[in-house]
Amino acid sequence: MSQKAIFLFDSDSLKNFHKKIFFSIFVFIFIFGSAFYRISTISISSFFDDKSEIIKKSIFARGNIYDRNGTILAASVNSKSLSARPNLIENIETLSFKLEKILKIDQNKIKTKLSSNKNFVWLKRNITPIEHQQIIDLGEIHLEFINETKRIYPFQNTASHIVGFTNIDQSGQSGTERFFNESLAKSHDVTLSIDINLQQSIRSNLINTINHFRADSGLAVVMDISNGEVLSSVSYPDFNPNNKDFKEFNLINRVIQSNYEMGSTFKPLTVVNGYDYGIIKPEMIFDVKKSIKGVSDHDTYKDNGLYNVEKIVVESSNIGTAQIALKIGKNKHKDFLKKLGFFEKLNIELHEAEEPLANPNNWGKHETTRIGFGHSFSITPLHLVRAYATIANEGYVVNPTFILNKKNESLENILFKKETSDYFLSLLNAVITKTKFTGPRVKIAGYQVGGKTGTSELLNPNGGYYKDRNRTSFIGLFPIKKPRYIVYTSIEYPKKPKDSKQRMTGAVVNAPLVKKIILEMIKILNIPPYKKNNLLKADIKNIYESKYAFL
Repeated sequence: MSQKAIFLFDSDSLKNFHKKIFFSIFVFIFIFGSAFYRISTISISSFFDDKSEIIKKSIFARGNIYDRNGTILAASVNSKSLSARPNLIENIETLSFKLEKILKIDQNKIKTKLSSNKNFVWLKRNITPIEHQQIIDLGEIHLEFINETKRIYPFQNTASHIVGFTNIDQSGQSGTERFFNESLAKSHDVTLSIDINLQQSIRSNLINTINHFRADSGLAVVMDISNGEVLSSVSYPDFNPNNKDFKEFNLINRVIQSNYEMGSTFKPLTVVNGYDYGIIKPEMIFDVKKSIKGVSDHDTYKDNGLYNVEKIVVESSNIGTAQIALKIGKNKHKDFLKKLGFFEKLNIELHEAEEPLANPNNWGKHETTRIGFGHSFSITPLHLVRAYATIANEGYVVNPTFILNKKNESLENILFKKETSDYFLSLLNAVITKTKFTGPRVKIAGYQVGGKTGTSELLNPNGGYYKDRNRTSFIGLFPIKKPRYIVYTSIEYPKKPKDSKQRMTGAVVNAPLVKKIILEMIKILNIPPYKKNNLLKADIKNIYESKYAFL
């Protein structure tokens, strides 16, 4: 018995037996593992086929957008989206009915998706927490939730044209979101030059002015002349980027997309053009009663119509400016405007920027005279701001930017003589100090504001101009001795308030608005006065005690 046992469990036989067992197990594991891997790969690949892009994007959250003080203007938050596996759903009719009530989506649209026999369909992206819980309560295991991120804009309309918005997949569609889309998608943050507190304040004052004069639209821009940083840019009407149901009219960023005839705000540019070339001298006298075909003045002539150059600007004479433009000549006039960048699109961080509506090839005597006083030539408001800033900055080119602390390499280029800059500022100062109508509406004790009004008739689509529809504007710089800030506002088709007999001009509509904006800048940006003056406190107090404070 013992011998048989020894025979059966001989050491060599036992080793062979173990080898067979181990080999069988190995083969089984290999075959089973391969099959499992194949099946699972096919299953996973099939299930995530339509969602792979979303999954990739969710690995990295989209970068934030900040204002110059670090306040968040755009951010991504966790969200859930609802999907389904129609090929596994049986009670389509009943489920569609229930989902209609929860998701507020037409039952037939839901039914169409659930009847597709696909392995994956989206039902609704970025559902609310309430919708999420209600769907869980349905107990349908083939309804599934996908973790995503949702773009939110805490300040809603306030800076909508600058910040922009994304689509449902968080791809930038406008504004900064679009321009820096690639960088933001890689989780890189963007810091803008705008001050959101100033932006809110200016927007509020702009809307009050538009409402007061029952205007169609309006805009306001504030820029730092020293570095080109745009501190505020408001276009109204605007939109809420959290709500994707936009009106096309509201999406227009009038600061950079709309081309306007600049009216009288253009006149100082024509004058300094002639001055820089040495063609125009301050002491020159022009007879503004002398008629020019297609050119007329609105006001009664003073001093027998014999105006020096400063008086032409102060009294805003179309005829006087047209005479100066003719004296300069077409070629030098064109070269000047080209030098200021009026024939090309602005190089800024917004894709929406439009090219000016200028045709330098079709330019005769008539165009020369009319362009001289801001007609027959359309540019965007930011083009004008750039031109004023460049001349005021001792001739150094100032390119606008919406990015904080961006190196403005253009500041190394000089286009005009310092004497030209000084003369330009003296003209803008004279407009405020030597007028009884415009000056008092914008003067601020201690801050030496200079500027120029503009009033242009709106183009009639049927030809010519409307006689009773204007676009009013005002561009201001301060402190005028050495300008740091530039403010521009424009109001489209303001109407007379009840019981008002005043003509709707830049002095009536825009000058008080610019004054309020500057007072807000003083408070928010903590800008010290050029010299101490107790009248400043009274000015600031007046702004907050009066709803409109129109002087």
